[in-house]
Amino acid sequence: MTYWAIIVLVLAFYGATLNIIVGSRMELILQDILLFLISLGMLIRIRYMTKKGDKEKLEKQLTD
Repeated sequence: MTYWAIIVLVLAFYGATLNIIVGSRMELILQDILLFLISLGMLIRIRYMTKKGDKEKLEKQLTD
């Protein structure tokens, strides 16, 4: 899941940059920026949930 989010993040960044350079319509630029922000949010949530899972594993090991 992390790798897919990174791929989408890179493609959205590339698309937004390319649309700005070429001078595309504002809607296309906003769509790429929105996709970039969504994938960035996914990566942050994946990282948070991974850390939370690691903490739960440690707590379970300590109680057993």
